Amino acid sequence: MDGINIKNQWQELALINQEGFLEEVLQNTLQKILSVEFEKFIQAKKYERTNERNGYRNGTYDRQLYTRVGTLSLRVCRDREGQFRPSLFEKYQRSEKAMLLGLAEMYIQGVSTRKVSAIVEQLCGHSVSKSLVSNLACSLDEQLEQWRQRPLTKPYPYVVFDARYEKIREGGQVVSKAVVLAIGITSEGIREILGCWVINSESFASWNDCLARLKSRGLQGVEYAVSDDNKGLCKALTKHFQGIKLQRCQVHFMRNFLDKLSKKDHLEGKQLLQSIFAAATKEAALYNVQQLLSFLHSRQKAGVADWLEENIEESLTVLCIPPAHRKKMKSTNMLERFNQELKRRSRVVRIFPNDKSCLRLVTALCQETSEAWAHRKYLDMTS
Repeated sequence: MDGINIKNQWQELALINQEGFLEEVLQNTLQKILSVEFEKFIQAKKYERTNERNGYRNGTYDRQLYTRVGTLSLRVCRDREGQFRPSLFEKYQRSEKAMLLGLAEMYIQGVSTRKVSAIVEQLCGHSVSKSLVSNLACSLDEQLEQWRQRPLTKPYPYVVFDARYEKIREGGQVVSKAVVLAIGITSEGIREILGCWVINSESFASWNDCLARLKSRGLQGVEYAVSDDNKGLCKALTKHFQGIKLQRCQVHFMRNFLDKLSKKDHLEGKQLLQSIFAAATKEAALYNVQQLLSFLHSRQKAGVADWLEENIEESLTVLCIPPAHRKKMKSTNMLERFNQELKRRSRVVRIFPNDKSCLRLVTALCQETSEAWAHRKYLDMTS
């Protein structure tokens, strides 16, 4: 008997070399998984009578799944109410979207359609036509535009604005343009990227247009905003949201301050400025400001002292919000990871061929990041 079993095992193993063997094994396995998942959904096996039944069978439909071993044809069970959604295809749909985004990115970076098709064929088991690759950017733009224009139905008491610059071709030359983001925190403490734009400069007119678009989509309830030292943005914010409290990013303020000092004064100057930012009350902060001013005058830095005295209170607005919120709402650092990811991808592109290609990549990353933020609370707003 042992000899017969060993012989049968060797015969089965020998089938591995036959064409289509892995495809058939994978297809049978996935078919069983779909059947088991459907039984769990309706809480009853085929022809089984049970009081816990959650629905009734209504035939099957065919669905194709592209894999590395080939195209699989699967039969998906259907319930009468049409509520069953197999997790297998949900994962496939997400990976398919990622693949399309990757194709679009390669396309806008100038990778030939022949190379794109070869890569897809190797990874996914099927090729794509030149026309498909060429139309991906257009179809992707429609989806991303819908996300950018979605209504804003919640109040956002806190908003944060940030900008970085990317190189874009325009009129036969390479120019630097601002990629600006608007982030809101809802009254439930959830972060959300509200909008993103590619603008020529951070002027009042550009920021005014961005804020007008946000308000037309329903942005409301804004009480407190964080940004760097941009006069155009501050002017636009006070125009659209009367009574708003403006917080100058303390990280940007620190950099601006240290740039005005000699290197030998960096350590002590930084420590004194940090003591101001660490103060629990406005009175304590202003007392520490006097200590820093004395230090600057002792170093013959009257110009820096005047600049500090004129601008320091812009970075202390954070003291008017609850103490539990101050650490996260004193700067634009909440976007640090996002900017690192954007930098990693834009470094590959180096120079975007036009504004639309840059906005496409930024929007895709914004949507992905905002959806990830939606599942975790950033601030406890009960305070």
